[in-house]
Amino acid sequence: MSKTISTEEATRLRQQLMTMARRLRRQGSQDVLPFGLLTVLGAIDRAGGDITPSELARNENMRSSNLAGALRELEAAALIVRRPDPQDGRRVRVGLSDAGRAALASNRHLRDGWLQHALDSLAADERAVLLRAGELLERLAAID
Repeated sequence: MSKTISTEEATRLRQQLMTMARRLRRQGSQDVLPFGLLTVLGAIDRAGGDITPSELARNENMRSSNLAGALRELEAAALIVRRPDPQDGRRVRVGLSDAGRAALASNRHLRDGWLQHALDSLAADERAVLLRAGELLERLAAID
């Protein structure tokens, strides 16, 4: 039978996760694009590369006005394309352009490169524990 996790343990894990998220965000910030715009590109990519702005705002918990500004910037930089929704011509869908996919891949490469280098500094058994923990974190993130 497993013991219930304490508030202190949950707090410590949350702090550790946030520290890692900030570190990865800092690595991603070394890119020429602002991290906020990269976040929107990533959200479009996770949605399959084709989504309405309202769905995107809802999925990412963003205000429509903030998202609209980001989408304008991304479109001006030719990183996204807008097209009419095939089912409802009044709606617009956004997707990544080839340049948008390349910019996102480049940023992910930056972050992944740092993480790979950092993981290489750990012992093999420590890396194995972290890789297993990653699977558990994915399961946790899926819990409502």
